[in-house]
Amino acid sequence: MRASGPGGGVGGMMGGMKGMGSSGMRVATEDNLTDETVVGAAYDHKVVSRLMTYIWPYKRDAFIALTAVLVYTLGNVTVPLLIMIGIKWAVNAGDVSRLHIVGLVFLVVTILHFGSNYVQFIYIPKVGQGILYSLRTGMFNHLQSLSPSFFHRTPVGRIMSRSQSDVLQLQETFELIVQSLSDILSLVGIVGIMLVIDWRLALISMSVLPVLFFVLIYWQRFARHSFMRIRRAIAMVNGEYNQNITGVRVVESFNRQDANMKHFDELNTEYLEANLEASRYSGTLQPFVEVLMGIGMGFGVILMGGIMVKGGSLDYAVLLAFALWIQRFFEPVRHLTMQYSQLQRAMAAGVRIFEVLDLKPEVVDAPDAIELPQIQGEIKFEDVNFEYVTNVEVLQGINLHIKPGENVALVGSTGAGKSTLVTLIHRFADVKNGRITVDGYDIRDVTRHSLVSQMSMVLQEPYLFSGTVADNIRYNNESATDDEIVSAATTVGAHDFIMSLDQGYDTVMAERGINVSVGQRQLISFARAVIGDPRVIILDEATANIDTHTEVLIQRALEQVLKGRTSIVIAHRLSTIRNADNIVVLNHGKLVEMGTHEELLAKKGGFYARLYAINYGLDTEGEGPQAQGSAAPAPSPADD
Repeated sequence: MRASGPGGGVGGMMGGMKGMGSSGMRVATEDNLTDETVVGAAYDHKVVSRLMTYIWPYKRDAFIALTAVLVYTLGNVTVPLLIMIGIKWAVNAGDVSRLHIVGLVFLVVTILHFGSNYVQFIYIPKVGQGILYSLRTGMFNHLQSLSPSFFHRTPVGRIMSRSQSDVLQLQETFELIVQSLSDILSLVGIVGIMLVIDWRLALISMSVLPVLFFVLIYWQRFARHSFMRIRRAIAMVNGEYNQNITGVRVVESFNRQDANMKHFDELNTEYLEANLEASRYSGTLQPFVEVLMGIGMGFGVILMGGIMVKGGSLDYAVLLAFALWIQRFFEPVRHLTMQYSQLQRAMAAGVRIFEVLDLKPEVVDAPDAIELPQIQGEIKFEDVNFEYVTNVEVLQGINLHIKPGENVALVGSTGAGKSTLVTLIHRFADVKNGRITVDGYDIRDVTRHSLVSQMSMVLQEPYLFSGTVADNIRYNNESATDDEIVSAATTVGAHDFIMSLDQGYDTVMAERGINVSVGQRQLISFARAVIGDPRVIILDEATANIDTHTEVLIQRALEQVLKGRTSIVIAHRLSTIRNADNIVVLNHGKLVEMGTHEELLAKKGGFYARLYAINYGLDTEGEGPQAQGSAAPAPSPADD
């Protein structure tokens, strides 16, 4: 049984694929990801229920936090009741012993109230941080499993936003939900006990609520707009920061500092005004809630309650309790009004996070996939067809046999399908028709980890990670000893320059290794590729960006490195592949020629011969390889 996602590989989404793949699986592109400025509902059951699954590992702490919230809420509602009972049962009766009992009960309730408040302040953040840890770990692990096409198509800023700020926002969701639950329980408890004690005074005191709800509905329309404006403004500010920092050399070379500063000031001003607008709306709501609380207290309790007390239909102890309950009633109302927008943001963040977590890798192991044993390096393409975009084939009917230990070069003009070919070998994507085998095993029938662990790839642009030189070389084989690291570096000709660094192999690399030259970074990349003793090595324009001297060193080193290993080399500089055992010529996704350098040159008017002539300026008639056909389609990666 084989498992594969919808078409697409390293650059699969570059052709504009959107929505659903042919298998019905959702395709991971930014086109169907929720916009960053979208504001969700204040409560989204799908998000909350999904969030609950992350609470399960911390269920004990969550139970303690919830219990503390319930006890705190119960104490908040009970305190005015105890005061009322104390006045009616002890003070009115003139029995001091009863007053002592009420005072003792009041002390116990106060201690429980304080203790539960303390416990919830400890355990709610504890559970929240646990959720934050689980979400970040899950997000990081999931992002590593997604196909490269997702990262080609989705901006890095959006990925970082979802894995950092949205995760933090979602962590706050739990705390907001717990706080909102506490406030709602307080409201229900206070309303319920007020109706039981005296329903007439309760209805009079709460007569301002319809006005409050009407104001909240009206206010939310403006608050929602204000929040969206802030999101858009901060996105523009962050984007401008990123653009100018990453492109600082271009900015300075064109003396654009003043112009860029003016543009940034406009964006920053918009962000400032958006925040001030939101502050004005918040500042308008809070005083209004206070006014309504004052009306409820003054008109409902003091005026109407006072009349009832004077008429003898209400005990003044009840009047005092109602005054305290009204004060406690509007406190959670104030909280809920302020939490409404926060809950909207949190729910929207939850939608965005779980949207990414639900995206499926385009290539997954079959349920019955086996571990690929130690390979010799024989690779076969059997009638392979592949497309990134439906009905636009990038590879057509490829039949190719690469023998173990053979050095094969792939050449062809841009868009011919060279990088797509090695993409399929590395199983960044699966073929549409036909099959690819390694040592006779269909690569879709083995686990991808067991396949790629026996391969290494060196790219055109070397990428070094934070850490020492030794750490970067050891990246492909964490168990490698220091002697093996030195041996790998020596093999590729990197040892001498590494030893010339301040701390040799312990020299810490700056971001992306910019404290060494491009050629030196590439030498380290070669050392990293060979230290794992791969059976198959893929070089994708690995010498394109280095100087001639370094290229000569690498070419000499490759004679030793590639000996006994299957190697596939993509090269535009034909001088680097003269000694290849076999040169495969691709054009418009088809294999048009194959042979050694001498054999292909001997074909007068052949594709390789014409390409070679152009490389060395020998094409006096101006006829290039593209003269044999129409312009190549370009749905494949740019480096094809």
